[in-house]
Amino acid sequence: MSSPDTDAPPITVFGATGVVGRRLCAELLRTGTAIAIAGRRAAALAELAATLPAARVHVADAGDAAALARAFAGTRVVVNAAGPLRETAAPVLMGALAAGAHYVDVGGEQAVLHAVYEHHESAARHAGKVALPGAGLDCTIGDLAAAWAAAHLLGLPGTNDPGGAVRGEPAPRLAEADPLDDIAVSYVFDDLALSAGTQRALFGAVGTRPLVWRRDRWEAGAAGEHHRINAGPALGGERDAQVFAGGDVLTIPRHVTARLVTTYVSTTRRAGPATALRLLARTLLLLPRSARELLVPYATPDAALAHTRFAVVVQVRRGFSTAQIVVRGHDLYRTTAAITAWSACRLAERGSGPIGMRAPGELFRAEPALRAIASAADLTIEPSFG
Repeated sequence: MSSPDTDAPPITVFGATGVVGRRLCAELLRTGTAIAIAGRRAAALAELAATLPAARVHVADAGDAAALARAFAGTRVVVNAAGPLRETAAPVLMGALAAGAHYVDVGGEQAVLHAVYEHHESAARHAGKVALPGAGLDCTIGDLAAAWAAAHLLGLPGTNDPGGAVRGEPAPRLAEADPLDDIAVSYVFDDLALSAGTQRALFGAVGTRPLVWRRDRWEAGAAGEHHRINAGPALGGERDAQVFAGGDVLTIPRHVTARLVTTYVSTTRRAGPATALRLLARTLLLLPRSARELLVPYATPDAALAHTRFAVVVQVRRGFSTAQIVVRGHDLYRTTAAITAWSACRLAERGSGPIGMRAPGELFRAEPALRAIASAADLTIEPSFG
């Protein structure tokens, strides 16, 4: 284990040996960024370090504040890829801030985001650093696409901004004087394969209702609520999507004013299984939270994780006017790693700018950021407005 010093690499990946962590290290190194790796499993870290060019290694558990301080000393950005985030997000965030580093994590779990915003926003602001939870596929894509589509509906000028994708000043709040009617973010999947860690995160939501943003507050959505979505012919055309606990519900209202923000998910093209999933969603609410400890994840082969195809469909409406952006890609875990790596690199390079707990759209200008992320993560973008 290396001793941290003032020449520490600009980015430290905590949880580097996990499914996303390994991919994240590869993405950062692909951009030429020097990294340190950290986590609790010394043998796994040593094995990973042997495949990386001169990566510094720090053994640290999320529950050991002193070890985190040693691991994060001197770094500019800490990226948390260690699950489950409901256990690691708070201590790793506080460890990063104590070390004088920005914090980024790969999650998008609604309950985790809600807790982090509620309990740690002032700590990030007082530290003068940025905390960017939810910097993966769920919820960065939906958050930025919603801001871009909203700006189009509002008739705001285009994004030929010499400042580029990274904001130097706090973002203006869109539609504050005349709120949009609704924003819907839908996640559409084909051949969905989930890691054991993602499955455990989903088990953690057993017995809870997904939140929606309604008028001026978050409230529990109706289990089994659904709508029809069309992500294009490659993903089966029109299909059913049910309400889902997405992180976008928490981030979008921070910088776009809307009367309703909801997230949905579709994991099957067929009507019968879609109906069964709605019934299952209602049933899971009846289970006690203790039941989640009895659920055992399936060990998905690593190669199978790359087969998932997906689309994020963002629809913004005001009156009879609508704007839609569809973002398509494949391989959830490599995509999340590419998005998080891009975000962490931009923070590591950044000079002055907004501080505190921030949504993606508060740190980055929506259109140029989404286009840059699409290039880094091999995504396609299809706006309805040209």
